[in-house]
Amino acid sequence: MELNDTEKKIWERVSSMLEDEKVASPDHVERMTEWCQKLGPAEGADMEALVAGALVHDIGVLYDRGKHYTAGKPVAEDILRDAGLKEDKVGTALHVLESHSRYGGPAPASIEGKVGQDSDALEYIGAIGILRAVIRGLIDGSYNGRIKDFPDYLRNMLGKVQDTFHTKEAEKLGKERIEYMYKFLDRIESELKGDL
Repeated sequence: MELNDTEKKIWERVSSMLEDEKVASPDHVERMTEWCQKLGPAEGADMEALVAGALVHDIGVLYDRGKHYTAGKPVAEDILRDAGLKEDKVGTALHVLESHSRYGGPAPASIEGKVGQDSDALEYIGAIGILRAVIRGLIDGSYNGRIKDFPDYLRNMLGKVQDTFHTKEAEKLGKERIEYMYKFLDRIESELKGDL
């Protein structure tokens, strides 16, 4: 993840604050930001605002995990301004934060918000997505830890992201990752039945 001086200041603060976080961990934020950096240019996104928003997008989990997309906004605003993000980019960056989640918050109304939501979704699926689903579910109580219940849990999670991409590139990448997850589901269901 390549960052300019302002983004480095934001990242230094965010990564320190999220150091002990298991789901919205610094490595998740880093990967989500890298997806923004890959997808944003082709979409004509304001990359300074997009990257700044990506870096702060999950800071709210420290205050209210269930409504992190709104709980983090005041803290993120302070971080962005303290780091010296240009004033005309702060609002766009905050919209990336508030619209990134498929669990609440407003629908993305800007290309930066759409790229941010797509980037977060790419972190939600594939092999990394499976691991993050287990961790997230055990922490927030949405998954009970029983292997026999995991296929239903994962299918429910996939329903939140499938066919919801805003950009063509994310949709293409997402399709590959979702196909992988369905193959994983087929395998685990076969093993649970004793077929393998």
